[in-house]
Amino acid sequence: MLEGFHGFHVVWEKAIRQRPEFLAFYGPRTRLPQLRRDLGALGRTAAEIDALPLCQAAAALADDPDEAVGSIYVLEGSTLGGQLINRALAGADWVPEGGLSYFSPYGRRTGEMWRGFWAWAEERDPEPELAARGAQRTFATLQAWLCA
Repeated sequence: MLEGFHGFHVVWEKAIRQRPEFLAFYGPRTRLPQLRRDLGALGRTAAEIDALPLCQAAAALADDPDEAVGSIYVLEGSTLGGQLINRALAGADWVPEGGLSYFSPYGRRTGEMWRGFWAWAEERDPEPELAARGAQRTFATLQAWLCA
């Protein structure tokens, strides 16, 4: 699953960062370092991580700025659900020391970061239908990629 998330994030984050209006906001929120750390802790080498397949379809999720806000909503929202995943995995014998940081990239700052996302999104004021479409497309892209 983490390998799949890695393949998505490599492409998606690059596409998001290429939009100047999103770079300052999303740049510090990258989750690639956590994915690399977790995959390494689970036994993958840097070369193996670099050779993982990429979800090329994720790039299109940044094509429209309003839809991209919806896409960012999905990924930022996943940090809330990640708190539940981390709790459920706590104590599992296969989980590396320190847990899986991908699911909790902000640690104790998760609520603060979520509120920061909402403030940023409201400031951008995306067209609601387009933002919703971007969120739906993101869920569909992730489902197709992770279930392939």
